[in-house]
Amino acid sequence: MPENENIVLPPKYYHDYFNYLLDFVKDKYKHLLNEGEWRFLRKYYGLSEDAQCLYIRFTNRRGLFFKTDKLVYEELSDIPLLLEELKNKEFIEDLDEKHQGFIPDLLHHCTKADLLKISTEKGIRSKPKPEIVEILREKEEPIEILQRIKDLYSLIKVNFEYETTFLRFLFFGNRYMDMTEFVVRDLGFVQYFQHDDDKLVARFETRKDAEDKWMLTDQADLFEQLKKTESPEEIYDWFDTFTDTIHDLSEVAKPSLERLKLKVARHLERSNSLELAVEVYKTCDLPQAKERRVRCLTKLKSFDEALQLCEDMIANSTNADEHFFAKDFSERMLKNKKRRKKLTTEKLHEAERITIPKIYRGQVELGTIEHYMQEGKYAIFSENHLWRGIFGLVFWDIIFDPSLVTFHHPFQRRPSDLHLPDFYEKRKEIIHEHLASFDSTDELLIYMRNKYVEHEGIANPFVIWMEGIWEGIRIATQFIGLEKLKDILVHISKDIAENSRGFPDLFVWDEEGYEFIEVKSPTDNLSNRQLYWLGYFEDNGVNARVLRVFFEEK
Repeated sequence: MPENENIVLPPKYYHDYFNYLLDFVKDKYKHLLNEGEWRFLRKYYGLSEDAQCLYIRFTNRRGLFFKTDKLVYEELSDIPLLLEELKNKEFIEDLDEKHQGFIPDLLHHCTKADLLKISTEKGIRSKPKPEIVEILREKEEPIEILQRIKDLYSLIKVNFEYETTFLRFLFFGNRYMDMTEFVVRDLGFVQYFQHDDDKLVARFETRKDAEDKWMLTDQADLFEQLKKTESPEEIYDWFDTFTDTIHDLSEVAKPSLERLKLKVARHLERSNSLELAVEVYKTCDLPQAKERRVRCLTKLKSFDEALQLCEDMIANSTNADEHFFAKDFSERMLKNKKRRKKLTTEKLHEAERITIPKIYRGQVELGTIEHYMQEGKYAIFSENHLWRGIFGLVFWDIIFDPSLVTFHHPFQRRPSDLHLPDFYEKRKEIIHEHLASFDSTDELLIYMRNKYVEHEGIANPFVIWMEGIWEGIRIATQFIGLEKLKDILVHISKDIAENSRGFPDLFVWDEEGYEFIEVKSPTDNLSNRQLYWLGYFEDNGVNARVLRVFFEEK
């Protein structure tokens, strides 16, 4: 990785980044830009370079309003002249009466001392700033607040805020990434797998795709605001009305809708509005929704409906958390059957027990490693990163294959369909052909080692470039063997989100053999996903077990 302390970015680095983004969007999305966005681009290219730089400085900062007397940028020599150019070209405007709808943004710029000057209320000096802001908004007329702010500051508002935000959104495919991604890359903090720009494809095929995804982001932001002020009933009414208006939602936006449904339902559940929560959970296709729905139904004493849902989950779910939860929960609900321990609890009670010094409280895995080392064995942390590391190295070229139309910008760490069901379906043939090309464990190890050396340090959604990771991967691969590894890798690929987690904590070995160990302290529970992998390993001849670890009294 580059030594970032030796890297110095050029004075107008942000100008290069922004222009690259615009060129990229014009190339990939020219078919869906509207007249407003083309107008912005024409006017932007008509600015002088320094005026472009000042405008970019504004758009890279939070908020729409800026104090002109606080603007100092070493690379820009005559800021007052640049402000005048931006005003003449409509990129900024002075504060005036039409900005009354932006009072919250404007008050955010004020210090507490300034707020006290703006307010006519008495006895508020001791109150915190947020309370003073609320008092101002309740007691003062917006036009009066606006005028008093103008008397305090020289403020300008930045225009084309929608166009610039939307162009960034098209570039990144989301609204949580921003221009700092360029800086992080160029300072060497993150190395991305490099695709040629001509191999990157548009995230959105149509304007509707982009607008649907944008709309879901807006609604998610709105929900976060509504949670703070509205009742559960009002939130449900908002959500019900909103979802009723959705017709023919684009495929690219559907995962965002499902995540929003789950968030809304969880909020209603936590607010004890269980009936409303159940109604939202019914509409959600994410695995967690059915479990939460069963829990809500049980609290509502709708036991028959809850049991029926559990039976459906047992029969049809491929999700381990759902499956084991449903089995345990239905057993407990059946009144004519003796209540028994959860499957995860049974597995724990069957486990071997050891004791370690009490100095390892809070570091139980480390204490267990020390225990095995005293027995003359080797032990390392493995958990998810070892198995994910094997997966990432074996399938590196498949993960980063641009021909699969899943890479859309140069800062993408993973294919856009990684956690979608069609990840495996789209690559099934390639995955099996690739694995079939290895005739021995040694061939697989040589291939993985070459990928490790070639790409070390490059961001991969599976490989963590930590000290000792390759040695652990090498030894585990040798012990497990080619055919078992092939089966496990295919199984992971069928459901990345679920099947790439829940692996045992430790990998332990000596000359005689190996084990994967799931370590549990006296207060620790076994998760359904951990139970799933222990069962899978047992069925497929991989040595793995649970170990209960207690602490010595003396």
